[in-house]
Amino acid sequence: MPLAPSRFSLPAPLTGWPLAVLLGIYLLVGTTGHLPWRGDDLTHLGPIHAILQGGSWLVPEIAGETYRGAAPLYYWVGALLARLLGWLLPVHDAARLATSLFCAASLYWTGLAARRLYGEASFAPAILLGMGSLGLVVHAHETQPLLAQLAGMALCFAGLGELAEKPGRGAIQAGLGAALAFLAGGLSGLALTLPVIILTPLLCARCRNRAVLGSVALGLGIALAIGALWLGAVANQYPGEIPLWWQEELASTLPHTSHVSELGKLLQLFGWFAWPLWPIAGWAVWRNRHNITSPQLALPLMGSILAIFLVATTGGLRTAGLLPVLPPLCLLAALGVTSLRRGAANAFDWFGVMVFIFFGILVWLGWSALHFSWPPGLARQVARMAPDFQHGTWLVGAVVGTALSLLLLLLPLGTQRNMQRGTTNWALGMTLLWCLAVMLWQPWFAHTKNYQPLATELRQALGPQAGCITRRNLGDTQRAALDYFAGIRTLRFDAKEECTLLLTYSTSGTSQSVPREWNLIWERHLGGGRKAETFRLYRRDE
Repeated sequence: MPLAPSRFSLPAPLTGWPLAVLLGIYLLVGTTGHLPWRGDDLTHLGPIHAILQGGSWLVPEIAGETYRGAAPLYYWVGALLARLLGWLLPVHDAARLATSLFCAASLYWTGLAARRLYGEASFAPAILLGMGSLGLVVHAHETQPLLAQLAGMALCFAGLGELAEKPGRGAIQAGLGAALAFLAGGLSGLALTLPVIILTPLLCARCRNRAVLGSVALGLGIALAIGALWLGAVANQYPGEIPLWWQEELASTLPHTSHVSELGKLLQLFGWFAWPLWPIAGWAVWRNRHNITSPQLALPLMGSILAIFLVATTGGLRTAGLLPVLPPLCLLAALGVTSLRRGAANAFDWFGVMVFIFFGILVWLGWSALHFSWPPGLARQVARMAPDFQHGTWLVGAVVGTALSLLLLLLPLGTQRNMQRGTTNWALGMTLLWCLAVMLWQPWFAHTKNYQPLATELRQALGPQAGCITRRNLGDTQRAALDYFAGIRTLRFDAKEECTLLLTYSTSGTSQSVPREWNLIWERHLGGGRKAETFRLYRRDE
């Protein structure tokens, strides 16, 4: 019910081409125009670079060695985009557009699932709530294979959303979604989709007939057949790889109890990562608790429980690991947001506006500390993290940032005043805040997360006749960076290895000891404080 008219107003929820434009801005700003960032962005560029250099399409590789951290779907799409757009963009920028593609697919299919489950009015809110979630924004702009898994999960939910009305099409889409999730995430992708496909017909009274059950069997068969095709090709090309892959997949998918001692950190991480989805999703479950077995509630609730359980009991405690909770929570939130009471809807709206204004002020304070050493305490922290940062021109960034800040203040006021206003303002606020951070902090990110100068310097220190190099403590990110930027590949350290060069890596609070016969010939320090890194190159006496 409308609360009050407005002379100029954006529709709420945002739909049609305005929603498409906002989504395009959200996905593309900050995705290109910068070198790969340290962390997942560089790590997952490694397999794409390997494919482009003639490596295997079936088994991901980093710097000539098998990488089993993710299944290959994302890397296939990234490599294809790099080849198609290599004339226009650097490899890392073109490959990173796979993230935009899979993120857009995930949000669209989540909206499609909401439309099929709850009606047309839930399509846009599901997308807007996903865009407004705090945990998605950074990962939506880095090289991140888990986004392909999210797209598969969302397609699976969308197919199951019309299983009763169109069982054939719905089951095929669900099966294809499960196959995509498997090709993107391995066994965890199947664990997040197959149980939902199997249980949904049991909870849907209209689905308990031969036509629907036969279609579900067909969808399951499609998912398993596609997965088997990839595994069969791997087994044929690399006979010993499947047992190793299976061992690592089981280790990363089977539940463990190591997170019990970190329960507080896990709850804190989940609390901000899935905000504002989880409070509204909780309201949806509570309000519809008497119909908890209906497909509209049971399907996303099963997906949410499975995702939260896997996050809480498998893998490491890191933000990217929480991404699978977003699609099912978006569906529950899309159900809950349409039934919020007037006071709760207004609080959701204005709390979002205040949150983004607050974080916008923090972004400006950090920028001021970076360029003008004010506030002094924050300036000291910034200088400690990157003591050798070179200040460039800041006027253009300040002007554009000011314009973005004005939009951050004014656009929420011009949004149509109704019960759906909060969904639009959260998506607007997150998009504008991200654009502001990119505009003001891109030089800082480029400096603190860039390995290119180090790789170039190391290449010069090695000289043209370097020979083989062994390594100690170099992670996947560092190996991918050295290979991509300088063509440097290393071997695992072995005392019996005949290599005369040794490259070591250490972080703040750690040290690397090497045998006496190794002499230090090159050293490079990056960053400061807890982010400090040290690379050392040694030569062994003949």
